[in-house]
Amino acid sequence: MHFSTGFEAGPLDLDLGPGVHHLQGENGTGKTTLLRCLCGHFRPTSGQVRVCGGDPVEDPEVRRHIALMPAEGELPDFLTVDEAWQQIAALRGASDHDGGTLRDALGVPGGLLLGHASAGQRRMAEFLCAVAGDPEVLLLDELFANLDPGRVERITALLEGWRRDRVIVITSHRELPLGADSTQILVS
Repeated sequence: MHFSTGFEAGPLDLDLGPGVHHLQGENGTGKTTLLRCLCGHFRPTSGQVRVCGGDPVEDPEVRRHIALMPAEGELPDFLTVDEAWQQIAALRGASDHDGGTLRDALGVPGGLLLGHASAGQRRMAEFLCAVAGDPEVLLLDELFANLDPGRVERITALLEGWRRDRVIVITSHRELPLGADSTQILVS
């Protein structure tokens, strides 16, 4: 994934390959804006974004390879956990994706209405949707917010297993509970 642009926080030139990349900075430094540029929601003010060889703003096929898990949940409250990840998988052209196994490993009830979920359960549902269809690029905004230590441990184990095959960008205000070989990108 190549990203070269100017945006609110200043010019940035990144070339990210498979692994975990930690985007750390204070509130208002542009972490979420950067993620939204990387997934094609925003067009950078200058420069270019290339993911899987294409421009995520211009090419819908490129966007299928990218998942954004926003800091604030955006899934409709009337969906169940299973309905949410199944719909996202279908949108990515992966209706045969087995999210039920992952859901069970994360300890989230499939029939739970998102509107009735606790903050931690809701976060886990958002994570399930982000990984539905096995996208190559995971953009995870404040991934560990509202999660108890057990769920942090479960997600950390998953990310450790995926880091060889996927580009994983995680924003956070503090250190990540992952291995020392994560790339740290400070935004100020």
